Amino acid sequence: MYPEIIEILAFLGAIGDYSYIDRIGNAVDEVTLMESVRDAIRAYYTNCLGETKCVIYDKEKNLGVYCPSIDAESIDKAVSVMLAKLGKSTRVEMIKLSREIALKAYAEIPVVRDKLKCSQPAQQAQQPTQQAQQPAPQAQQ
Repeated sequence: MYPEIIEILAFLGAIGDYSYIDRIGNAVDEVTLMESVRDAIRAYYTNCLGETKCVIYDKEKNLGVYCPSIDAESIDKAVSVMLAKLGKSTRVEMIKLSREIALKAYAEIPVVRDKLKCSQPAQQAQQPTQQAQQPAPQAQQ
């Protein structure tokens, strides 16, 4: 059931952004559900479009997850299938679907954190800290 959408939501949850899963889980109409899915896809593209990268969710421990590889065609197909199903669903069925998607996404968060875990190299992770510790240049009088 919409594995691409669930994987995107689980990735966003894995980096600490639960708002999309919450919005989908709380959706009571088709418009809210689809706007939440659209916003989640946009957030996924913002984080992951282009080269494979490690998105850090815990800077103190230098923990992150790699962006999952989901091609745009698969996402488009999942959205189309979801729209078709919602067009034939009652409001109760739509609410059940939104809750099920949210629950599955929450259940996948630990899997994503384990399967796609990454960290930045020590130099990159410590670089901002080193810069912050350097004294500010003194103004000449």
